[in-house]
Amino acid sequence: MLNNIQQAMNRIEQIEKRLDREPEVNSLAFSQMFEQVNKAPMPKALAQPQAPINLNDIQGVNPQLWSLMNSQNTGVIDPSNFGSAKAGEMGVKPLAQNTSVSCGQTSVAMAVNALTGQNLTDYDINNKYGFELLNALNSECSKAGYNWKDGGDLNAGSWELIDHKVNQEKTPVIVALNGPEFSPSGRGHIVTIVKTEGDTVTIADPATGELRTTTKQAMNTAPQHPDGNFVFYANRIEAPQSDVYMASAQ
Repeated sequence: MLNNIQQAMNRIEQIEKRLDREPEVNSLAFSQMFEQVNKAPMPKALAQPQAPINLNDIQGVNPQLWSLMNSQNTGVIDPSNFGSAKAGEMGVKPLAQNTSVSCGQTSVAMAVNALTGQNLTDYDINNKYGFELLNALNSECSKAGYNWKDGGDLNAGSWELIDHKVNQEKTPVIVALNGPEFSPSGRGHIVTIVKTEGDTVTIADPATGELRTTTKQAMNTAPQHPDGNFVFYANRIEAPQSDVYMASAQ
């Protein structure tokens, strides 16, 4: 019986040694296989360059909408941000800031006054909202049928929307900038855009309380405002069809 146990133990030990032993690698065979793979022709799907997509070959694709969807500016990609055109003038009345730090509040006051017919100043905005500019814009303009959005930092892709807002919808756009042209102190400045024509941009500048012109190029390359070179723009709040019907029936 002891012999049988010893034989079984020996057999188990042999099996364990076989399992622990790593398989030998035939280096010559491995090298030959690698060389064959390296010399093999590339599959056609990878070797041939893919032709670029032509929008004209795709039925049902609107090139303008495609352009908007591929814009780098997150505030511009939504086509619903482009409202209907409005006749007449924007009606922004330039205001001068009353303190050294109230350019943003002054820009808000100018925009609110143009859209709502109020006569606010930077003092009014500061007393009610402090430096919460976007909150001030939405709170003051909602009853007049506008809501304001943050379009992200200003860049070359922002101008399609800005041009449409100020020239077609007749709504002001507020932009933060920095640098010698806009803020010699380097602390940053905030202005209200009222018109664009080609590369020329007309702004209501709180620093002087007057309209002046600059260029899109100068604004695109302006150094960063401490809060970023943000773009605030307004959308008209479209009334539901039921409200339109009720209003027309009265």
